[in-house]
Amino acid sequence: MRIVISKDNEKLYRAELLSFDPSMEIIALNPLDSTDPDWETIPESDALFMCYQFLFAARDNPKIYDALLSLAKKMRFIQSGFAGMDSPILQNVLKIEDVCIANASSVYAIPIAHYVFSQILRWNKRIDHHIEYQQAKTWAPIGGDGELTNKTLVILGYGGIGREVAKLGKAFGMRVTGIRRNPQDDEYADEVLGLDRFEELLPLIDYLVLSLPDSSQTRNIINADILEKLNSSAMLINVGRGTAINEDDLTNALNDGKIAAAALDTTKVEPLDPNSSLWTTKNCFISAHDSAHSLLSLERAFELFFQNIKNIQNGQPIKNLYSE
Repeated sequence: MRIVISKDNEKLYRAELLSFDPSMEIIALNPLDSTDPDWETIPESDALFMCYQFLFAARDNPKIYDALLSLAKKMRFIQSGFAGMDSPILQNVLKIEDVCIANASSVYAIPIAHYVFSQILRWNKRIDHHIEYQQAKTWAPIGGDGELTNKTLVILGYGGIGREVAKLGKAFGMRVTGIRRNPQDDEYADEVLGLDRFEELLPLIDYLVLSLPDSSQTRNIINADILEKLNSSAMLINVGRGTAINEDDLTNALNDGKIAAAALDTTKVEPLDPNSSLWTTKNCFISAHDSAHSLLSLERAFELFFQNIKNIQNGQPIKNLYSE
């Protein structure tokens, strides 16, 4: 078996790979340097671990984009380091015939769920107010609700990330409802419903978490009509694609007090324009699409790739195999 990985991953995992298959040929590339002659001379290979370094480099550098796409055409199997498949490079990789590709959707669920609850607790425990009071050297106990027990958590997009959010929600004693296209019972949710039931839940929601892909069905699914029906004390947290939210409608809803707060790890256009009103919108908390960042996630991504090349060798199904 011949595989292609980044030089960083080769340093970390070479011994582990060879312990599985001593005859494995490992080709290591610098994802940031497409002028490396190794890019041009790589023969047809069995597998490529297209880790986040390759994918971010391709996003930012047209030469690396072209080189990576040419490299992908030489592969039988590609393991993406991204959970979603909507980046331009991956959309073009999907068009290549006779190449299997797997995503990393299961890899980032834990740190993303932790991010969700860091924002929920930030709001519920009034952390920003405490910081302001400390900076002003003001001793002023803050009231408010103060806990999550019996609060209603609705997760729109109940896949791997949604389930991990639900798991934490149950640990906090929340009432958890998952919404997905094909609903089925799940141990971490009190109920899992179809999208047709979503709007009837809106007045009951305390925390609404979005974990949606980008598609024609999900774009602007959160709009003025939906925001109008939410409880005025509700908080919205988006860890799915930014296209799910009509950002002008959200800005208006926050400024008008239609909902209480929003935490956005993703936006429709990234990086977010410095002139965007979201930066200064009342109770809108912005992070730079980094909720998935975790050293353990990088390890999990490689372990998924490693498991899949084992599966290929042993004639087993590929995990997270992408299909339209």
